[in-house]
Amino acid sequence: MKNQTMLNTFATAITAVLMTTAGGRAADASNTVKVFILAGQSNMEGKAANSLLEWKMVGSNWGFHYLGSAIWFNRIGKAMGEAMLELIGDDHPAKAVTAAKDGGVEVAAAAQPLTLATRGQAAAYTIVRPADASPSQIYAAEELQKFTEELTGVKLPIVGDDGALPERAVLLGNTRHTAALLGGPADLKALGDDGFRLRTCPPHLLIVGGPVRGTLYGVYETLERFGGCRWYTTWHSVIPDRAAFTIPELDETQKPAFAMRTSFWFDMFKGDLAARNKLNSSSHDLKDQHGGAIRFCKGNFVHTFGVLVPPAEFFDGHPEYFSEVNGKRLKDNSQLCLTNPDVLKIVITRVLENIRQDPAANLYSVSQNDCLNFCTCTNCKAIDTREESNSGTMIAFVNQVAEAVEKEFPSILIETLAYNMTRKPPMTVRPRRNLVVRLCPIECEYSKPLVRSEFDQNRKFVEEIRQWSAMTEKLYIWDYTTNFRDYLGPFPNVLALQGNLKFFRDNHVVGVFEQGAYQGRHADFAELKAWLLAKWLWNPELPAEPLLNDFFAGYYGAAAPLVRRYFDEIHAFYQKPGATLSIYDDVLRQPPVTAEFYIHAVELWRQAEAAVKDSAAHSYNVRMGAIPALFAHLSRLPAGSEDERRILAADLLARFNEAKDIWISESAEIHKNTLEQWAHWSQP
Repeated sequence: MKNQTMLNTFATAITAVLMTTAGGRAADASNTVKVFILAGQSNMEGKAANSLLEWKMVGSNWGFHYLGSAIWFNRIGKAMGEAMLELIGDDHPAKAVTAAKDGGVEVAAAAQPLTLATRGQAAAYTIVRPADASPSQIYAAEELQKFTEELTGVKLPIVGDDGALPERAVLLGNTRHTAALLGGPADLKALGDDGFRLRTCPPHLLIVGGPVRGTLYGVYETLERFGGCRWYTTWHSVIPDRAAFTIPELDETQKPAFAMRTSFWFDMFKGDLAARNKLNSSSHDLKDQHGGAIRFCKGNFVHTFGVLVPPAEFFDGHPEYFSEVNGKRLKDNSQLCLTNPDVLKIVITRVLENIRQDPAANLYSVSQNDCLNFCTCTNCKAIDTREESNSGTMIAFVNQVAEAVEKEFPSILIETLAYNMTRKPPMTVRPRRNLVVRLCPIECEYSKPLVRSEFDQNRKFVEEIRQWSAMTEKLYIWDYTTNFRDYLGPFPNVLALQGNLKFFRDNHVVGVFEQGAYQGRHADFAELKAWLLAKWLWNPELPAEPLLNDFFAGYYGAAAPLVRRYFDEIHAFYQKPGATLSIYDDVLRQPPVTAEFYIHAVELWRQAEAAVKDSAAHSYNVRMGAIPALFAHLSRLPAGSEDERRILAADLLARFNEAKDIWISESAEIHKNTLEQWAHWSQP
């Protein structure tokens, strides 16, 4: 009764005061009252429409904050403020409670954000991890402690869950306190190895995840989204100074779009950088503290026919084990004869030996060599003719290996490639349930997403992936995101990356390997591409523009507008009808980009360098980012430009010497010859 009386008083007072705010319209004032008293509930339920209405009428998107503000006390007076506090009573301010009802209108106190740390104050929160925490959960606690201190100067203590629940805690993983706070057991099985749930249970924050990588990823998501932490490269992170590290009210669950995620770029191989960007394959140097990796058997990654049945060991005595091409068995640049029963026995024996020696691996590769020359003996040709693809013999053969493995190791997966001549799916043969097929769109072009391009190979691949997707739930992709002829040449493919990952996800791909410039850093927008791919491998729905703005501002600093202008302009050349971008194109010398553009591009980068001359970190990033434009301009110089050629060549060599770990081409010969040519040109 007392609460109802106070509520009536509230309604009368608020209506009188807000009649002025609402322009004397009683209906609007009444609506505003309802917004006030429903604010907590509307915010708890995330009803954006109510929040927007509240903002327009009241000037706040949190009704409780407005009610407790100085404006409220000034307008309503001290007595009304005291009545409000009495109405709220002893309920915790972050607890959404039904305080009273009047005429069917429910009063709810809106939840407040949780401030984990405030600069200059003692630690208010304690990090709680399971007493039996896994290595990655121990590391998760340490990373949260480390970066919270970098953000705010406050070092949060870490304790196990074997003691009493602290007054305010960040609980990591599935602690012994977690179920009580959630109101039921945490569903770790649904989260899988990598998923996590972020939940505020005031005054506590729960980062719920399994012991493999989920808890660690939840910590990184919290630091990145609410702390503003960014890990762009191993040499350039952004950890801002914060007055406070605050977490809004939330309850969300995240799981990755792809179970296996590889951004195969040189710098992303480093374990901390990979883990902080939620990459999880054995291509990255992920230790136990990072939750390990989904990995292939040691020494058994890809193109394994030559490893399982080495020609040096078998060809002289058994040439029939290898491809017959034009009536002749080949020792070099050869595949296996996939209908030879002895070959099958050898492969099964050696794969089983590999599994026994490395049983903790997740995948064991039985895949074609990196060449053509598939066997055309009578038996192989008959199957491939019937299946209308060399994938006929390939899948039939690897199916038999997978079947033999399953008898001893029922949970083990065998992986093979759908690559070059095996990319087209077979007509009738179907992959076994323990066989992973990895498609390789190496013939495609990458200026536009696969599904938007009119390029013939793109259209073929789109149809083929849909056919493979219809016949197996274990589909992987080996994708290509750089120019292997000239890592350092401009390769404007960023506008295709997200669309391709969405397309892969929509066709039930579960693992993606994004091959980039893996031999060195500073290829064309290498750091941007590696970072974007990591983000979209986790969630391909993340909008592109905020990510691009984020990276350009954080990585290039004051030069961001100039670098972005270059980025947009060079990408525009490849958005024109008919323009294509393939991974072995001579992008330095051929259209559609003109020599005149590179003159302009070099000037843009010069201006960008000047814009960050007082910031050592950004200056380095800009100077290395300019290398592709300088390289392209050097390659397009006309005869008679010896002085400019000498200056450019010397400039590029100086940048190389500063950067170290930089590589021009996948071809060691091209790399060596290019450096020698620059050295020659740079001489007076």
